[in-house]
Amino acid sequence: MRKIAFVALIGALALSACGKKEEEASVVNNLVEPPVENVIIEEPDTALPMPSNNAVAPTPAAPPSVSEQQQILDDADATGMTARLPDMRDDAQPADEASGTEE
Repeated sequence: MRKIAFVALIGALALSACGKKEEEASVVNNLVEPPVENVIIEEPDTALPMPSNNAVAPTPAAPPSVSEQQQILDDADATGMTARLPDMRDDAQPADEASGTEE
């Protein structure tokens, strides 16, 4: 078993050594560098003024005028505190043994 593995290893090494070529070493760099151009940038004679924040902040809008009572009702309505239960009087109550109003 070891002999077969050893022979296979030697065969694989022999085949890999035979497949190499010398062309890999003769790779030439074919890149062409662009020519360097002398570009002259004209600068202004005077220095530019420093930027400043001249913007005026807009005035905030006035809050809407709502009475205190209306504000309380609006807040209660938004939280569901103004929901009303149906009025359950004598005619709407169910008649059962516990109520004592059985007919």
